Amino acid sequence: MEQTDETTELKQKIEKMEKYIAELEENLKKYTNSNRHLKYYENNKELVKERTKNYAEKLKAENPEKLKEYRRKYYLKKKEKQQQEQTVESG
Repeated sequence: MEQTDETTELKQKIEKMEKYIAELEENLKKYTNSNRHLKYYENNKELVKERTKNYAEKLKAENPEKLKEYRRKYYLKKKEKQQQEQTVESG
């Protein structure tokens, strides 16, 4: 008898947690990249490009070391990606 009470209690707890997870996933959808996010960039492509260009120019003037760091990271990631592609092709 005691064991069945415990199992039903655990089953109820599992159901409660599954509902909670579903609610959290629903709320998370608001903050992840959705179609709205993509639509914004499609509609405001020029504005986004202009902002990015201004940021890069500002960064170049104010903090060239940071710009060098960004460029180095980009280079290393690109190099790593090429090496992975080569290993996939040869493997």
